Amino acid sequence: MSGFLTFLKWAVRILAGIFVAIHVYALALIWMPVPGTILMMQRAMGGETVRREPVPLSKISPHLVRAVIAAEDTRFCQHDGIDMEAIEKALKERREGKGTRGASTITQQTAKNVFLWNGGGVPRKLGDMWMGVFIDQFWGKARVMEVYLNVAEWGDGLFGAEAAAQARFGKSAADLTEREAALLAAVLPSPNKWRVDPPGPYVSRRAGTLQARMRVVRSQGLAACVLGASEPQPSLSRPQPNQPAPQPEALPDLPTAPETGPESDEITDQPVDEAAEIDAADEDDFNTFLEGAQERFGEATDEQVVTDEAPEPLSPEAEAAQSETMDGGPVELRPRDLEADGLAEPEVDEDSPEL
Repeated sequence: MSGFLTFLKWAVRILAGIFVAIHVYALALIWMPVPGTILMMQRAMGGETVRREPVPLSKISPHLVRAVIAAEDTRFCQHDGIDMEAIEKALKERREGKGTRGASTITQQTAKNVFLWNGGGVPRKLGDMWMGVFIDQFWGKARVMEVYLNVAEWGDGLFGAEAAAQARFGKSAADLTEREAALLAAVLPSPNKWRVDPPGPYVSRRAGTLQARMRVVRSQGLAACVLGASEPQPSLSRPQPNQPAPQPEALPDLPTAPETGPESDEITDQPVDEAAEIDAADEDDFNTFLEGAQERFGEATDEQVVTDEAPEPLSPEAEAAQSETMDGGPVELRPRDLEADGLAEPEVDEDSPEL
């Protein structure tokens, strides 16, 4: 028994030491460049030539900042590292059978790339959520974006915006056009499968939609927390009395990846993006975990978890009653034509004597 307790004490000490070390490292990265990531080491060990050239945010085109926000996290400037609204939408779509929506923020992706690894299921997902909140608080939005754009993978051993821009377009990341930035952002979900040079039909269509979304990001100031004074600020004006509040321009929906063809996930002769597949599996496991937690919480509190379900069809009698209600209220409560029903009182002749 004493041996087990000794082992347990050392295990707790080691885990506590790792926890503290990661947070000290995270604080140091506020000022020092990121030396590398676990994914970079994995690619190098797999025989790929890793190419990376870190640059400050001031040497990355604002087009690329808007493009990754438009593609990956339109609420980047609004949330605190975790987007609960996106998580709720993901769970809702999962319950409706619409597949798995990615709910990871740019901040969470940065935390995963810098401090953690691909895979690991729910424990790793909880880890990137915690570290996402931590770096959002201590790094700030601009530093998070700078690190993200310097460690993101763009396929073929390319890491970071500068290496990707040089390899794909033969220019610096600072000189990327709107279209080029949209193309780079378009392949981020699966950079080893989707190509930029030349782009396939789906990537081209996705990039075109991203260009439209980038203009909305700019007009609504959704990248102002990163680009500062160079970006239009969100409008804070209040609507006039008795006037409806102006509705913001809607973001166009990104096209769905094809089920067949060279850019689909079913083609076996295409390179498999293992990192993207692992991330998708982790997202699915995490959504399953949250759904189970919601159900258990509902059982513990004797409450039903609210889900959006289609109403049951009404019987013909119920439909008729509902129709009458919509036309003027229930039959029993509607004003009736007493004369038509023969229930009107007879008129009294004022000149006739009273009985």
